[in-house]
This record gives sequence, C-alpha cells and structure tokens, in this order.
Amino acid sequence: MKEFINSIRIFLIYRTYKFMVIFERIANKGFALDIFSKKFQKDPYQTYSKMRSINPIYHSKPTFLRWVTKMHLVQQILRDERFSVDDRKYPIAKLRRKELKRDGRDIMLDQFENPSILKLDPPDHSRIRKLVSYGFSNRYIKSLENHIIETIDQCLDHTHNLDSFDLMEVLAKPLPAIVIAKMMGLPDKDLNQFQMWSENLLQEVGGIGSSVKKRKLARDAYEDLIRYFEKIILSRKDNPGEDFIGELIKAEEEGDKLNVKEMYGTCLLLLIAGHETTTRLIGNGLYSLLNHPDQYEMIKKDYLLIPNAIEEMLRFEPPVHATVRFAYADMEYEGNSYKKGTPFAISIAGANRDPEANENPNEFNILRNKINHVSFGYGPHMCIGASLARIESRLVFEKIFERFPKLRLGDELPKWQKNFIFRGFENLIIKTR
Repeated sequence: MKEFINSIRIFLIYRTYKFMVIFERIANKGFALDIFSKKFQKDPYQTYSKMRSINPIYHSKPTFLRWVTKMHLVQQILRDERFSVDDRKYPIAKLRRKELKRDGRDIMLDQFENPSILKLDPPDHSRIRKLVSYGFSNRYIKSLENHIIETIDQCLDHTHNLDSFDLMEVLAKPLPAIVIAKMMGLPDKDLNQFQMWSENLLQEVGGIGSSVKKRKLARDAYEDLIRYFEKIILSRKDNPGEDFIGELIKAEEEGDKLNVKEMYGTCLLLLIAGHETTTRLIGNGLYSLLNHPDQYEMIKKDYLLIPNAIEEMLRFEPPVHATVRFAYADMEYEGNSYKKGTPFAISIAGANRDPEANENPNEFNILRNKINHVSFGYGPHMCIGASLARIESRLVFEKIFERFPKLRLGDELPKWQKNFIFRGFENLIIKTR
C-alpha cells in the first residue's frame, strides 16, 4: 500500500512539473528548462546557453531553482560565504526530515543531521577537510601509480582477443572502485558490492524519472553503506591500521578529530565520489576524443598531450553538471533580492561553456591554450580527489592507446544516463580493430 501511495505521489509531482514547464515555455516565448526531456538529456548545453542569454541567474520555476550559468558568477558564488551548502538550515530541511521519518529511514535521517564535508559550511567543513586531506597529498597519490597501472592491466587483460568491449564495465567502473577501496583498506571481495551500492545510490541523486522501486534501491544502498562502514570502523578502533580509514581513526589536529558519525559520512562520500566522478571522466573523455579522430591521431603520436586533453575533456563533458547552494540569509545579489534558503543550481557545465570563459566553447580542442573549467569545483569545496582522478585517467588513456592503436567507437550514439547532476554512460562499446 505504501508503494502504491508513493507511486501516486511521484506521478502527481511529475504531472505538476510538466504543467509548470508548459507555463514557463509560454512566458519565455517558447523556451523552458525541462530536465525530463530527451532533448535535454542528449544535449543539455544548448539549454544552458539559452538560459545564459535570457538571464545568467535563470529562475526555473518547475525545478524551484535559480540556475547560474556564467563562469564569473559560478566562481564567485562557490567562494562566497553568503552561499551555504548546509541544507539543514533552510526550509527544504523540514520536508526532508518529514519524508525520511515517514519512510522509516532512521539511518538516513541520522546522517542528514551529521553530514559529510560535502554538506558542511566552515568552520566544521574546514576542520574535517584538514583531517581528510592528508590522504590525498600529492606524494601519496603518486605512490599509487604502480598499483593503478597494475589494476588497469588486469582489467584490460579481460579483453584479450576481443574485437570490441564495454569500456564502462571492463575498466571505467571497476578501476576507481578498486583504487579507492585500496586507499581505504577495504577488502577486495567487497568491490562488486561497492559498485552496485554506488550505482543504486545515484538513482536518487539527480536521477531523472526515478521510479518508487529505484528510489527504494537508492535508499537501501545508502543505509547498507553506512552499516558497512559502521562495522568496519568500530571493529578497528583498537587496531586502526595504516590505511586511510586507520589514519582517520587516529587523526587529530589542534585537538579536533572526526566523530564516529562524521567518519561514516566521510567514508561513504569518498567511496562514491572517488568512484563515480573518475568513472565518468574516463567514459566521457574517451567518447569526446574518439568523436574527434584528428585529435585522437595527434594524441597517439604524442602522449605528452594527454594532461591538457584531460583538462579539455573535463571542460567539454564534465562528470558533474551541477551543485547546489542556498542563500545563507536574506540578501541582495546581482541586483535582485533573495530570501534566506533560496536554492541556486550552480551549473558547472554551463559555466564551462561560457564564451566569456573559453573561446569557441562548443568546440572540443585538446590543444586549447588556456582551459577554464570548474569541473572539480572552486573555492573551499574544491574536490579533494582531483589529483587522483587526473592521474587515474592519464594512466588509463596511456594504456588504452598503447594496447589498442586502432581504437574507435562501437556505438556512434551511446545513451547518456538520465541524471541532471552526474553525466555519463551506463555502457560505452569501443572497437579495437
């Protein structure tokens, strides 16, 4: 009965959304942001460009968000203390708490009240980030290179004598999960389960048209991950070990340390973010490159072009398309008044294609001299794992180009996943001969 009621609720929300899109289209002389449309899912960049031309802070009533699509505004907001990530402080929190209580999601409610650094403002964000960042020092990340290379080889060995294979299944999904699990000291036998939990969890994080069943899968995965990390961390309190989780348990700086619930949220964030972002960077990046054969040929002749190519891949098809900020208090910004708690969708993808930030922004060019992007964020919340993602993707491309000199797309029009926060492929077939 509960599932039936939830299905009716989701249907009514969807129908209301569609009516609001129609009214927005009428008001804007034919234009509306429709995140459910096939056109948007296939190519959201045209929509971002149109929004930017109408208003760089575009009010989308169907999504209840102000979409920010200009680079200088995106950068400004991401470093401005007047904009908050902590949704516990604003009206949206009441709805979230009520929903989680109604669904009996006690673990999720508990973590909502004890969020990871992704949802914390300073000073708590600064305190936890200091404790976490040691595990992502350049020295430590570079020390992982041999392990990453070995893992790539092991993954690609499964393609021996194959004319084609699914890049996502063979390499882009397993590699980041294996690497982050090694960093955290987690057992290899749990890797497949991590991937399943991670993929299920994202059904609700920006997922478009998620069914009741998929939403349940997402929430079950979230709670299973928290239980998993609770078991791991509590079992290692007396003998932490030398890996990432062990160091988190031992870590102290200026008298501060992570409490147990902060550890759960931090571990979940690192596992999911470290896995999913790099997975999409590898898939989106290779897809973009193979769609431009002339540039692919250039890179095969000179692997020194790969680091700059990765920056262009990040700019052109970023793994994460948007993040959210809230007005910390009633405020004036860019000539408009906003009430406390007003939500803003910070369009990473829109900013990356802003012509004032990058010349000819809709052209993919691995030789671009100055690449401006915010694909790893900006300001205090810039991605801690950016250097790891760059190293993993560089080593992946070097190995793939070395092994498969005749690489090409097996599907010219692979399907993008239905998600307006994360952008990537479920499957990406590539041919080797």
